[in-house]
Amino acid sequence: MSSRGLLTVRRETSVDAVLAADLDAMFDEGVSWDAEQGQRFLAHPDTLLLVARWNGEACGFLTAYRLQRFDRRPAEMLLYEIGVQEPFQRRGAGRALVEEAKRWSAGVGADELWVMTEDDNVPARALYTTTGGREEPGFTMFDYGLGPR
Repeated sequence: MSSRGLLTVRRETSVDAVLAADLDAMFDEGVSWDAEQGQRFLAHPDTLLLVARWNGEACGFLTAYRLQRFDRRPAEMLLYEIGVQEPFQRRGAGRALVEEAKRWSAGVGADELWVMTEDDNVPARALYTTTGGREEPGFTMFDYGLGPR
């Protein structure tokens, strides 16, 4: 093993208590893994949970959704969330997660992978640019709250 460590990325189809705790440490404040909702997510063939590990230690994750189109275009993928623990940032984990999401997306017949981020999220914008993302200016997101969160 080199001094840089060994980085791996794997699609997860089940989450045990250890991985759930690792994910909780990477999620935004106030968010935690829920076994019932998580199993629903993992059981659906059009969802993706990737976990990056550095020398076996979980250090990042990515979730994405395959969105089937109704027109002549194939499906597209929404990269919903990505997170990398601070000690592992700028070491290739985010890039590896995005690259694996692109590979998986193409493998399930998607012709596009897209993601939204805040205008002031400089690290995310840099990651998406360096992994080949093209900024689509002029878009604004609207949110319809449908109940308690």
